[in-house]
Amino acid sequence: MRLFSVLLLCLALATCASPIPQIRVLQPASPELAGRGTFELVSPEQAVEGELPYRERYAQLAPLIRQGLASRGYQAANDAQLRVYYWLAVNDTPLEFKVDQAPPSPLGPYQAIHRLRDETGTLRLRLTDSAGQVLWEGLAITGLSPSRDSAELLASAVRALIEQLPAAR
Repeated sequence: MRLFSVLLLCLALATCASPIPQIRVLQPASPELAGRGTFELVSPEQAVEGELPYRERYAQLAPLIRQGLASRGYQAANDAQLRVYYWLAVNDTPLEFKVDQAPPSPLGPYQAIHRLRDETGTLRLRLTDSAGQVLWEGLAITGLSPSRDSAELLASAVRALIEQLPAAR
């Protein structure tokens, strides 16, 4: 029984240590995506206006996306049938928790205010045809943030997002 408890605790800690990204398919695969098997990556600067967060992560992101698409049967080509747009974003929201608690001493009540920030990173992947029509789009919501940045977290987000993409035929 004790061994089972220890194994269960280890499993729970391992799950907490490597967060699973939440995936949302924003635009399901359109029928026009079928039969298209070649792609080109479009630089994030062409997808987003303004400053890109995690600029240092884009060098890692492009090869991860190429590898993931290749595992789904897509091939990189200069005269590609698909354009793949990708970018990272951060949603930074202030959080404020007010907690009324009795003090440990007889000085009277006080109010504790905890100010925190919710930094949620997202990875967006969009596949379009050469005319710019969106054929598929997905979003991975992760714990990626400036304070918790990791290559492993980015790789798991890319993997989970590309698994939602239909395989090339």
